Amino acid sequence: MHAKAWLETRYRMTALVAVLLTPALTVATHAQSAKQKHNGKIVCGSFSADPKKYPAWNDDMEITIERGRLIATPSRSQGQIMGGTVGPSGAVLMAGEGGLPGQPPEWTYEFAGKLNPKGPTVLRGQLANIMGGGAKRSCSISFDPPG
Repeated sequence: MHAKAWLETRYRMTALVAVLLTPALTVATHAQSAKQKHNGKIVCGSFSADPKKYPAWNDDMEITIERGRLIATPSRSQGQIMGGTVGPSGAVLMAGEGGLPGQPPEWTYEFAGKLNPKGPTVLRGQLANIMGGGAKRSCSISFDPPG
């Protein structure tokens, strides 16, 4: 009888672990699978050094994820295409430099978050001025799961 109780407990624990890991494995498989396209949006606050001259803004983005690589393409032609990676766990990191087309880099960008297979994914971060002074914009990039 004692062995039977032990086996039942072991079975329940295995089933519980499987239930808890399924969403994580789904996200990981999702991030590493074939090309996915998402409608997204970037929302940035005003520039901390001169909020009146450089107010808050937002833009639509197309988010493409393929084989662990994320590309965020803004709808505006002067917008910055941003890249990042999606880890097997669904963790997302975007980092790089940006500027106006044909000009040297003017800012850095960093965003981080985690893919959400059941709702919007939100990556939080900032755009920071390369020229110094610590001026920055707090921003977020969000997108829905593929429909």
